[in-house]
Amino acid sequence: MQRPVDEKYTERVALPGRMERAMFRQVPLWLLILTIMVGLVVTIIFGALVLQPPRQKLLQETVLGLANVPFVLKRTVKSITKIPRGYAPAHYRPRPEGLWLNPDQPFIDDGYVLVRAFDENLKRSVVRLIHLRDGKVIHQYAPDIHAMNVRSTFVSPLIDLKRDRNAQTNLMMHPLLMPDGGLVIHDSSPLARYDACGHLKWMVDGIFHHSLELDADGNLWAAFREPRAKVPDVGPLFNDESIMKVSPEGKVLYKMRIADILDGNQLGWLWRGRPYTDDPFHLNDVQPVLKSGPYWQAGDLFISLRNMSLILLYRPSTGKVVWWRTGFWALQHDVSIVDDHRIAVFDNNWRVAYPEGEVDGFNRVAIYDFATDTASYPLDAAMKKLRVRTRAQGRATPLPNGDFMIEETERGRLMRVAPDGTVRWRYTAATPSMRRLQLRWSRYVDPASDLGAITLAKDVKCN
Repeated sequence: MQRPVDEKYTERVALPGRMERAMFRQVPLWLLILTIMVGLVVTIIFGALVLQPPRQKLLQETVLGLANVPFVLKRTVKSITKIPRGYAPAHYRPRPEGLWLNPDQPFIDDGYVLVRAFDENLKRSVVRLIHLRDGKVIHQYAPDIHAMNVRSTFVSPLIDLKRDRNAQTNLMMHPLLMPDGGLVIHDSSPLARYDACGHLKWMVDGIFHHSLELDADGNLWAAFREPRAKVPDVGPLFNDESIMKVSPEGKVLYKMRIADILDGNQLGWLWRGRPYTDDPFHLNDVQPVLKSGPYWQAGDLFISLRNMSLILLYRPSTGKVVWWRTGFWALQHDVSIVDDHRIAVFDNNWRVAYPEGEVDGFNRVAIYDFATDTASYPLDAAMKKLRVRTRAQGRATPLPNGDFMIEETERGRLMRVAPDGTVRWRYTAATPSMRRLQLRWSRYVDPASDLGAITLAKDVKCN
């Protein structure tokens, strides 16, 4: 028998709820079109403001802050699983922190190294001056990063100092020992000089990164990234690189953009002819020439541009590129002068691989000879045996007796390697629990030239 239909009941359950009525309400076509047009206009205006930020500081910070929201969200999502900054990016064999001396070698190293380390008590990175004879820490630096950051006034979508480079996250890249026993440091942050007790003496505001070197007159040469790109029609995260010369007192003496160097020497096609990228140059080393030779003059600069696999010899006095080469290295770091006709390059030796590329077996040290226009790789056997394969960064410092100090940045290994491949000593960066740390461009300090600074750092009394 068929059940009678309850008309009231049917009407009650058929009626949509308030949320459903709101979600499926018919929208007039003219209103939809108007909304889309207004959205496009707002997007265009906002994009123009990002590319050319207004001069009013509050409005400028608001615009750049809003533009940075997607990148902050992306960084936040990644940070859930990302390895903390400064730690080795993968699992490596645990080793205790410190210096290992080869017991089979009678060699004694009377030099010192400046290395980035992590202090468990301070819960932050520090710089240690270590004597290579016995591994003793001569002095530990804990610069006042906060004092530097509060003085900074630049605004950039590339970095936020308080968020990205505070005392806990600033890794103090390539620390430079100064004659008073203090340091000059940076880490995609302002360039800052501190005394031996970590008190700020001066700073140059902006984004300084990678190498930091002294020229024959005691001035500093550094890699500088413009907080906002001066190249037209590029995105807000475009890395507009410059080289900068700074006096020991913190005065900017010279600045030149990499784009202008290349374009002014008819080499703009080396970067303008490539598909767009926010990081076309990746400036990572500015190496001053201290003595004239048959192929260069004192005051010249060797410049390394990683993402172009390019080394330049640039003469600031004339604005001319007097030599350039690619092909002997792939995505290299750290160019150094060996003698009057040879240079050494830390060749990361990348190959094409998904998603970003990979080391092709192991890193190399390329020795380029100007006299023959050839390159050799004398440490290949040793680099392969030692499995040196840092994807990013890396250093190869030539030492007076023909040895090299090799830094495998990502894996936290620093080694003195003889020409025959013998490891004379090895320093490992790690926490007390033997979790490996990244290094940050360690520097060999020679007492033959820096004994006064070493002594002052060793004897300083800090409150």
